[in-house]
Amino acid sequence: MIDSNDPNRWFWDYAFQAENQESYPKIVRDEVMTLADEITEIANLGIDPNELGEKTGGSARRHTLPCGGWFEIQALPNVRPRVLFVVLIVPPPHLL
Repeated sequence: MIDSNDPNRWFWDYAFQAENQESYPKIVRDEVMTLADEITEIANLGIDPNELGEKTGGSARRHTLPCGGWFEIQALPNVRPRVLFVVLIVPPPHLL
């Protein structure tokens, strides 16, 4: 069982304003939340989140959404609590 007070536990959040989140279609928001939760669970099992997803030009990792879009997560392992920030969301063109 993971202790919610454990400073080594991973959490995720958006790196941008809440009103920007609302501009994405609901299916995209729901899929980002589901996958970010899954990535966080995997990280809390001891898997390095920097090993998950596709490499990008920077240090973020790209994850494909079932709807056809994608998003990027930036891991910050040296802050406490450790955090995964969703830094970019790209919905598929047919949902815009």
